[in-house]
Amino acid sequence: MANRGGTHPIMGVKDNLHLLTAQLTGGGAAANLTNAESSNRGAGEVVSATYSATGVFSVVFRHSYPELKSVLGVQVVGTTDGLRGQFSAIDVAAKTATLEMYVGSTKTDPATTDTIYINLLVRNSGFNT
Repeated sequence: MANRGGTHPIMGVKDNLHLLTAQLTGGGAAANLTNAESSNRGAGEVVSATYSATGVFSVVFRHSYPELKSVLGVQVVGTTDGLRGQFSAIDVAAKTATLEMYVGSTKTDPATTDTIYINLLVRNSGFNT
């Protein structure tokens, strides 16, 4: 069948959705997370990830979005055995989130050798409300 829509025959994510990604590096005990993408063009999706308490970080996103569609994942690559992350709150319209890091059930600060990868799917328009 001919491609008549001016698009590619195989499409990815709808253009009214945006994949928000971030790469944060641990700072050690009682320290902020570092935005590993800050030197990239556009400086990445996260403005800051500020230490709030042991294993708890206040995240500020660069842009506001009307709706969070899905938390696709928080993955950790590094040397802290069993370290995992989860959001306890996300408000993409207000550009804020609370990220909590754990080993087992104990809140834990990521080491400088730990990198946290965040993937969120957000709606970036009034389409499909």
